Amino acid sequence: MQDPVKDYTRALASLRKYFACDQDFFIRPLTEYNWLIQTNEGISILSYWKDDTARTDAVIVNKDGAPLVYEAKDYTMVVAIDCVKIAFLFANKNGGNR
Repeated sequence: MQDPVKDYTRALASLRKYFACDQDFFIRPLTEYNWLIQTNEGISILSYWKDDTARTDAVIVNKDGAPLVYEAKDYTMVVAIDCVKIAFLFANKNGGNR
């Protein structure tokens, strides 16, 4: 049986290498969604939606005055601030007191 946590962390490292990006943010794959970036007065907004659903807007993070948008071949990664739930994965041997 494969180790899903190790498989995930290896895949995540490969993805970050693919986009040549930092590793200090959560990655949410939305490859089936439509998306649009709009910039107004120096603030970039990412809008994304699926089919006819309502759009979700997120503020794109800037680094050194430029929006964090990474393009590589057929994909674009946008680093933005959005309200999401994050699952933290830990090894039980390193803690777990409840």
